[in-house]
Amino acid sequence: MQITNGVQLHFMKTEKFKDIGISIRFRSELKPKLAASRSLLALMLCDRCKTYDTKKKMSDYLDLLYGATLNAQTAGYGSAQIVELRSKIINPRYVQGKQQLLESLFSFLREVLFQPLLQEHVLEESRSILKAKIERMEDDPAQYAITQGLKLAGEGDYLGISALGDVKTLMQLTLEDVKAAYQRMLEEDVVDILICGAFDDAQMEQLVKEYLPFVARKQEIKTFYKVQNQLHDERKTEYRNITQSSIMMVWFTNTAINDPDYYALRVANAMFGQYSTSLLFQEVREKNSLCYSIYSNLISYDAALGVTTGVEKEHIDKTISLIRKQFQRICEGDFTADLLEVSKQMIVNSLKASKDSMNSLIALQYQNVLLDRQWNTEDIIERIQAIRHEDILRAMQACELKMTFVLTKEDADENNHE
Repeated sequence: MQITNGVQLHFMKTEKFKDIGISIRFRSELKPKLAASRSLLALMLCDRCKTYDTKKKMSDYLDLLYGATLNAQTAGYGSAQIVELRSKIINPRYVQGKQQLLESLFSFLREVLFQPLLQEHVLEESRSILKAKIERMEDDPAQYAITQGLKLAGEGDYLGISALGDVKTLMQLTLEDVKAAYQRMLEEDVVDILICGAFDDAQMEQLVKEYLPFVARKQEIKTFYKVQNQLHDERKTEYRNITQSSIMMVWFTNTAINDPDYYALRVANAMFGQYSTSLLFQEVREKNSLCYSIYSNLISYDAALGVTTGVEKEHIDKTISLIRKQFQRICEGDFTADLLEVSKQMIVNSLKASKDSMNSLIALQYQNVLLDRQWNTEDIIERIQAIRHEDILRAMQACELKMTFVLTKEDADENNHE
């Protein structure tokens, strides 16, 4: 339901959980400097506010609310960056004489959102935390290969931008930058408030209107798109003093998440490398023992697909060749009916299991919001089960290999040339 222009309220009513979950999501266009500012802001928001101006006061108050939680994070959804503030609290029906519990939580959320402590010392503390997080990811060879592969493949487009921000931009940000990002988020972002659990609709709507007084905004932020560029089957190698080499391969699928062929692509990806039954797992890991783990993943909102694995340096070329071969096999229909059916069943089982997770229910509802539809898990299962052999070929044949990124160790003799 619409609270005001650009601010929507979504209820997921269920008796499955003893908690009530609240997710407040701010959506803005993904831009490098803004992404870093908003990632920093997310940390600062859930760290402290004017009323609860120390970490201890924040955590003490949450403890008073029977161990309620508060988290903030940023994420990329295609051409958009989302700042999410998430809280979970025990349903008041399980706490005798505490019917005001929800009101206390919403009052707290109002303080966090509308009275943040945007001060220099909070900024510096959050900056060091975010810097350490980004550097940890860069220091991890597998994670770095994924990030760098996407950056190179998507250069000049949203796929190439990290939703977390980068260290160089982060270190240059001032308090004024963060304050500007905060004002922009509060006044211009598209806002979705998603609430999951068992509650009274009228009471919840009243609490949101009273304690989360967002002003109307006109913004319309698209998320999904089809990444495009002129790259064709490029290969880039970087060297680092590491024990195992990492490979990241990126295809552009040319199939948007709202495309009729998207679910065929989803099944094709499951057959290719998502599960232990997949061609990549069976051929590269099991039959050839080239790696410990290998998997493919859809980057759905950008219309991309990535494959990542770690191998010994001498096996890099053989592994890349085998990955390409498995991709080609699916494109040519060289797979069994059993693999198709098992892969469909694996996805269906995963979807059914997700109905028992509050986070998954909220994620599905948010996807409905972004794609302007109202599907439940059964609607998606129906589409998965309808996928046929020819649908798989069509979806995979539309994909183009854009980038193969390799992070490996430099040979000793390569360093000793006179």
